[in-house]
Parts: sequence; structure tokens; C-alpha cells
Amino acid sequence: MKQVQFIFGIHNHQPVGNFDDVFHDACDRSYLPFLQVLEKFPDISMAFHFSGSLIEWLEVHRPDVLTIFKKLVDRGNIEVLGGGFYEPILAMIPEADQVGQIKKMNDWSLQRMNYEIKGNWLTERVWEPHLAKSLSKAEIEYMVVDDYHFLTTGADPENLNGYFYTEQEGRVLSVFPISQKMRYAMPFEDPQVAIDILRGYATEDGDSLVVMADDGEKFGIWPGTWETVYNQKWLERFFTLVSKNSDWLSTTTFKQYHSNHSPRDLVYIPTSSYFEMSQWTLPTELGRQMDQFVHDLENQGRGDETRPFIKGGMWRNFFTKYPESNWMQKRVQFLSLNLDQLESKGGTPTQLRDDLYRAQCNCAYWHGVFGGLYLPHLRHAIYEHLLKAEEKFLLSGGSLPGLADLDSDGVDEYRLRSDNVQLFISADKGHIKEIDWLPAHFNVTNYLQRYSEHYHEKLALANNDQNTNGSIHDIVLTKEEGLEKKLFVDYYRRHGLIDHVFDHNQSQEMHYQGKLDDKLSLQSSQVQQDEAGVHILSGYQAEESQLQIEKKVELHHNDLIVKINISNAGETTLNQLYGVEMNFGLLGGDSPDRYYQVNKVKVGPLNSHGQHGDVESVSLVNEWDNFRINLDFGTECQLWRSPIETISMSEAGFERVYQASALLPHWKLDLKPGASLELELLLSINNFK
Repeated sequence: MKQVQFIFGIHNHQPVGNFDDVFHDACDRSYLPFLQVLEKFPDISMAFHFSGSLIEWLEVHRPDVLTIFKKLVDRGNIEVLGGGFYEPILAMIPEADQVGQIKKMNDWSLQRMNYEIKGNWLTERVWEPHLAKSLSKAEIEYMVVDDYHFLTTGADPENLNGYFYTEQEGRVLSVFPISQKMRYAMPFEDPQVAIDILRGYATEDGDSLVVMADDGEKFGIWPGTWETVYNQKWLERFFTLVSKNSDWLSTTTFKQYHSNHSPRDLVYIPTSSYFEMSQWTLPTELGRQMDQFVHDLENQGRGDETRPFIKGGMWRNFFTKYPESNWMQKRVQFLSLNLDQLESKGGTPTQLRDDLYRAQCNCAYWHGVFGGLYLPHLRHAIYEHLLKAEEKFLLSGGSLPGLADLDSDGVDEYRLRSDNVQLFISADKGHIKEIDWLPAHFNVTNYLQRYSEHYHEKLALANNDQNTNGSIHDIVLTKEEGLEKKLFVDYYRRHGLIDHVFDHNQSQEMHYQGKLDDKLSLQSSQVQQDEAGVHILSGYQAEESQLQIEKKVELHHNDLIVKINISNAGETTLNQLYGVEMNFGLLGGDSPDRYYQVNKVKVGPLNSHGQHGDVESVSLVNEWDNFRINLDFGTECQLWRSPIETISMSEAGFERVYQASALLPHWKLDLKPGASLELELLLSINNFK
């Protein structure tokens, strides 16, 4: 009788910094019920991977999940798969961190599960050829990727029924392909469909292998799957069918199969991820075109035959698509590459390295149909652990440069740091790229600007029916009606100290929508550091006139002093408005413990709109984290304040996310040729209580 072997792999993960209720919900709706169903089937073998960020939370809050997990490991049901402990994209971190994170997971498995890991789950299946070497250095023998990775090499999809060798500099690694047919069928089709797919791979020698390894969250958390998987007992019915067909269908683990079978062939896999990722990482318009192209081919019935020839972008393109992601990743990488300073000073403390590793958790660095980069609390966790790691680095004797091209874009950044505040100023335009309140390890300029995304054209089709079935890639839901009316795009980077000159007929609503008719055109800029701080001299064309704006930025303890001199270097009178934009991201736009004060009077939450006259000061208060940001104006101004809110996709559909509070204090310009206006801003951050 023809036979086939089947590996069912599950990857369970929650990001560093995710909310406790999300962790609990995932346990109750996916991780625990899945293990409880598996417990009923002692003859079923599986492979499981739990990320380190999830493991650390489970150890404290839900040890019941790990208890049943260990029971099934001890019983022989489960192979433990390793990976980078805090779920990094391995290709985005230095090799030393790749090896270190993997070994941290291996050590945990030995100590907690009494299990020796031999194989790896590859985060988001992001593969680059050099990883074969670092995985081998970490004593990993095999890992799993999508069958799409193999198809791009020209491999015959019918022969992807085992595992293959690859190598880098003589370091050999075995690679198992994941079946896309099985990944899309489970649990979205009737269990019998998956059984029928498996039967199609049965062979006389019984060596044929099919792998389905995917996110555990699709079994209970993704839209509609709780009803399907547990209420309708999809998972139990599937395991029952597997057991009933044990005469030709046997479950196994990667470790068992790898020990008992030889590789099919040698393969060299190009830089790849799963197919959908290659579309998400493309620039928006190209992403739309690829989406339409793929759908056209599928409608022609040519999807499978053309798939090997279709390739979008690589994962690292997220760094060019979203500069905020690049800045965050390069900040973390810069610290990692400077840890060798500590080798002669006692080495790198474990807590420092763990905070650095936590800051490498992948989820906040990219975006597809999940929130990821768009979720402020996930980015906040990255910065929180980075700032903790930097603090420990400095206390251990390390040093950070005052001038460096931190984000590898060809432009240096000045780093100013006091005992309580750290900020970075670009050396080309003099914009503030980051401000950190060090006592709370809080980046107060952590936000994402409003981008056009390829899926935004589907917003008009969205509904709020949460019972929709089907693949998460096809579901179009919305958490809120009328989101299309709040969809705006920013056409400039919303940093700090951005100059604006505009007519009197402009409005707060225009600034909110990113449609301010700015009259300034930058002609020249000189930024240099002196003993007092950073000196910025910018020359602008302002319609028919020339404008020179000089800023002197000084950091003292908790205070950032900005002295501004605006002079009319042209031959015509300037009679407009001058504003200097600041943006702050303090999380919780509608939280009652985070709010504005204008002239020391509370005026609304951080996601509120407002326009005020005769303003002497404005404060953004964060009671939860115990600090406030004060902006004091030496000269009374008009103030516009607006929320920066993005419209993005998540597992549950389109959602509006508060990113930042945009402030635009502005003053009347009535400057004759040669005349000037002097202003002074005092930005201070202090404990709230």
C-alpha cells in the first residue's frame, strides 16, 4: 500500500510589549485548547515552537500552558523547535546575535523541557543564503521554509517531498519545504480536503513527506477560526481522520525524519520569504500592480504554473519603505556592533544583552495584513528595551558617539544627551528625529506617519461582519464605519523643528489632513555642533522672497532651549504666518490619563483637535508613565493641535490607530526686507508628580 509521512508544525508567538489581555486571549483561544485536543491523541506526533517573548510571559502568567506542553514533550508527542529567542528576523541582526539568540532558546529547552533542540523555526520564513553558516554555528541541523522558496530555484513542486541540503562556506544545513496547499487548506477547508492532499503524495516506498507548519494563532484567533477549529471541532476531526488512516498516513517529527532519511538533493535557495511577504515589502504602487497581476493569472487558471516566475521585494525593503523601521533597526544594530567596547571591561552583562535581544523582536519592524509596525505599543517596547540596553552599556564603561550616520542614509545625526534627555538631530536639515525621556526609557517621538498602502483601495469594500470565513489574506473587515473619510497621507516626514510658512487662509483642518499649503522651499542648510549645542542655518525660497532661519538648540538637564531668528533676506515684504512643527507620540490617544493642557488648563485627550489663540504654553501629560512635556513660548502664539492617526490592516480588519499629537505653534510674519523676528521655545520634560 502506498504510504506518506506528515509533519504538522505549529509556531506560537506574541511580540515583546504586547498587552497582557492579548496574551491571555491567545492562550484561551488557541495555545491551550490546541494542546488539550492534541492530548487526546497520543498517537499523533507534532512539532511546536514557542517564541521566547511568549515563553517568558507564560512562565509568569500562564504556567498551565507550559505544564501541558512539557507533558506532551515528555510523552513523545511533540518535538521542540528552536529559533531566535525573541523572534528576530535573523537576517536583520548581526551574526553574533543570530547565534546568541538561537543558543539562548536551546539552553531554555534543555533546562525547562529537558529537550535537545536540533531544528529551527525561521521567523517569517525570511531566508538569506548566509544564514546557513550562522545556524550551523548555533548547532542547528535543519529548519523549515515555504515551498515557494524552492520554486524560485526551478525545483519541481512534485518532488518537494522530503528535505534538502544547502550550505555556506562548507557549513551544511538541512531544509524542509512547507506545503502551501496544506497551509491554505488548514483549517479553512474541511479536514477531509487536507487528508486528500496528503493521499496524493503517497508512494510505494513510504518515504514521501509533506510538511504543514504555520502560525498557531490561525487555529482559534484569526477571524472565524475559533468557531471552526473548536466549536465545530475542525482540529479534533482532523486528528481523528489522521488516526483512522494510519495504515497509509503516519505523523512524524522533523527530528525523526531527519535521522532516518537522506536528503533529496543539494539546493541553493535565493533570498526569499513567503510569497505574500514579497508583495507587502514592495513600494505601494508596485504592490497594487503585483496584487492585480497575481489575481489576473489566478483568474486565468495560471496561478500555480507561473508562481515560480513571480517575485516581489525582499524583506529588507521594509527599511526603505518605512524610514521609521530603518531608524529603529539601525539604532538597535548600532549598539550591538559597539558591544565589543565592553570586552576589556568585564564583558557584556546578561541583562544588557537580553534587553538588546528583546529590541530585535521582529513584529514592530514590518507590516503586511497585520498591525506590526503600525502598532505604537510594539514600537515603544523596542525603544524601551533599547534605551535600557544603552543605559547599561554606558554604566558598563561603553561610550556613544556625538556624531554618526546612525541609519545609514548618508546623513549624520548629532546625539545630544544629558542625565535625563537624549535627542538626535539630522545634520542635513536640523530636524529632530528622536527625543528620549531617559528616566522612563520612553521615546516621546515614537510615531509612524500616514502612508498610502496598497490595500487602502479595498477600504470601501470593508464590512464589520466578524464571522467571515476564509483565508486571512482575503478577508476585508473594518473595526469602525466611515474610516475612508479619515484616510490621509503625509507628504513629508513629521519630525521635530519643521519650519512652515503659510498664508492666513490656511486652517488647522488642512494641517491635520496633511494638506497645508507650505510656501517654503529649502535652498540650503548648514548644521554644526558647537560648545552650547547644535546650530542650524537654513535658507528658503518663500514665493517671491528669500528667508533665512537660524536655530540654536541647547540641551541642559531636562530642558531643550531653541532660539529662532527669522530674517527676510529678500526684496519684498513678507506678510504671512511662520510655524515650527513638533510631533509627540505618547501612546493612548484617548486614554484619560494622557491629555493636553493649554496655558495650564486641561483641554482634551491627545487624539483631540484644537486651535487656540494667545498661547503661552502647551503641555502633553502622561500620568501613566509619570511625565509631562512642556512647551513654553516666550512670545504668545496661535496653536493648532491635531492627532496623527493611521488606517491600517490587522487580523481583525481595518483599524484607526493614534500615532502622534502634532503641534503647530505659529506667529504672524510682517517682515520688511532686512527685518527679522526672534523667538524662543523651551521644551522641558519633567516627572508629573
